[in-house]
Amino acid sequence: MKLLRALPALTALVLTTGVAAQTPASARLTAEDRADLRRIEEKVNGFRTLRTRFRQVSPGGEVFRGDIFIQRPGLMRIQFDRRDMVLLTSRLWLIVIQGERREPQYFPLNSTPAGILVRERIRFDRDIRVTGIRRTAHRIFVTVVRAGAPRQGRIILIFERQTLDLAGWTVVDPQNRLTRVTLSETRLDPPLDPMLFSLPGNRLPHAGHDR
Repeated sequence: MKLLRALPALTALVLTTGVAAQTPASARLTAEDRADLRRIEEKVNGFRTLRTRFRQVSPGGEVFRGDIFIQRPGLMRIQFDRRDMVLLTSRLWLIVIQGERREPQYFPLNSTPAGILVRERIRFDRDIRVTGIRRTAHRIFVTVVRAGAPRQGRIILIFERQTLDLAGWTVVDPQNRLTRVTLSETRLDPPLDPMLFSLPGNRLPHAGHDR
């Protein structure tokens, strides 16, 4: 999409573009892998809202910071400290608002990695396919793709090994460019103002909206 390519590196947090060279294969999971995935599902599905600070390092090395607010299912706000861009999600759309005119641009939510993060329930054995899992002394790294669109890129979800708290993620686009996101000061189930997720004019595009 020409519009996607025109967006600045900020949107790499949740957008991928291009066509992958091949479809990634599912991982061969061990009993330990399956047990860890079940524990992660219970942890992630146990909260409805989340508020966190983030630090993003984009493929070109740019560093951005800001706040992320999630209310599952379906709602997320990414507020960059650089105030000329906000990313919002609705149940169907990722909305990018940037610049002084603040005219929203819309992308189908399920065409972006953000669709994984705001699901009502995360299940690794259904429409999210695990293509890799590895552990270090302190972290568990789970690489996933959308089962229906594995060539859109993949996301590596990073969890603290002891607490299973979400520590961040890495978005890998189809050209293997990495966008790394680190979370800090995370709060689970805080009260969130519904206005955080309100859209300009409260308007959403029709299903056939021309992007």
